[in-house]
Amino acid sequence: MASDGRKPIANPLSVSNRRNGKRRLSALLPTLLALLTLPALSVSCLAGSYTSPHGPEPFYPRFLVSPMRDDIPYSPVGMGLVTSKAGFRIHPVTGRGDFHSGVDLGAHLNQEVYNLLDGQVIRVGWRGALGYHVEVLHPYPYPGIRTICGHLNAFCVRPGEWVCRGRVLGYAGTTGRSTGVHVHYTVVKADTKELIDPMEYLMLVPKYVKALKTAQYQAAIAFYKQNAKKNLDKVKPLDLGDEEAEEPKEEEKKSTKKEEPYEIP
Repeated sequence: MASDGRKPIANPLSVSNRRNGKRRLSALLPTLLALLTLPALSVSCLAGSYTSPHGPEPFYPRFLVSPMRDDIPYSPVGMGLVTSKAGFRIHPVTGRGDFHSGVDLGAHLNQEVYNLLDGQVIRVGWRGALGYHVEVLHPYPYPGIRTICGHLNAFCVRPGEWVCRGRVLGYAGTTGRSTGVHVHYTVVKADTKELIDPMEYLMLVPKYVKALKTAQYQAAIAFYKQNAKKNLDKVKPLDLGDEEAEEPKEEEKKSTKKEEPYEIP
């Protein structure tokens, strides 16, 4: 004991203190494990909230927005490569003549897929040959444009949700009728259901972004968002002939020469 009556400071490296420390750590271990697993449990509870004939669908709720410059024509996978153009082609799976409703963009597995123009999600989930997809209705340019991102490995938005430019819609995959990881991108006029060349649309997006920043269009978009639920109810399903496409038979899977990819300017 010290001369002033105070107890000496306990040695933290003593045998008794090491034993007490181990006991306290053992008591806290279940609590620490519970805290560490809580985020994973919360995500797993929300994941798979959609169902399809293929089982629970890969819905992972994450709110991610990537800043995009207004003057650059991005693709849904950034500055991606086009591996197959829109129009008639030899299908890489069946080896037969086929009309391609959009463009195929090369991507890495689980690479983020971005929304390019403000709009409302109107449909997600399984879509036949396109696999898991996200469809967005963009009110501008009037009367609207519908864009579809297909072959996704997972999606992170739900129907009725308003998504801004740069918002992550999902993650690239190879679901549906596909020979490898990529994103299928289709652009359609909302009123006539006429297909638009995706490459031409991508070059016009910076012009649309600039127009949306004016007060007039901001007011129009605000009015649209106020009536988002009614607008969603009015939207009719878009049939591009890929709804009930079945997986091709083994004898139909032929290897064909792929088109040379090129960079988006």
